[in-house]
Amino acid sequence: MQRPIKTIAKIAGVTGLLALASFLTTSRQWDGGFPAGEFRINVRSTDEQPIPGAVLRIYRGGTGDMAYDYPLDNHSASQALIGDGSGRITALRKHGGLQFGGHGWRLFWVIPMGARAPRYDCEITAAGFKSLKFDLHQMFKSPHHGYENFPKTKRMMGGEEVELAVRENTFTLER
Repeated sequence: MQRPIKTIAKIAGVTGLLALASFLTTSRQWDGGFPAGEFRINVRSTDEQPIPGAVLRIYRGGTGDMAYDYPLDNHSASQALIGDGSGRITALRKHGGLQFGGHGWRLFWVIPMGARAPRYDCEITAAGFKSLKFDLHQMFKSPHHGYENFPKTKRMMGGEEVELAVRENTFTLER
């Protein structure tokens, strides 16, 4: 009877030491944020035709709750993100930089623990097409690296003229 207790105690001790070692070697403070910019979303059919009137919705990650005003400035209850006649939806974010952060580590060097960045889900819908769901980060992808390499545009936002980097992506909807 005493032998199984000692074995269990040894296993628990080794497991605890490994957990502590993984904490000490992977523990870190981190910061993150969403980029500022004008995000041009070109919505196309599978035959590469523009889909006018497509609607982009942003949800808090893993929920059906709409994410108005953050992370995109022009996504609000009173202002839907609707594609123009050329199938382009324009989303705006005035401020980039650090917006969130925390402490994280990896239990046994594999399992993420601690604070995580907020997650947002996107959905593009259009009459006669299947809806397309994707992670918000898909909108931020760009072949450009470094602010100086991005094409720029100027926008009036909140009564002031703001220069924004332009990120352009195409999303395809199926019938």
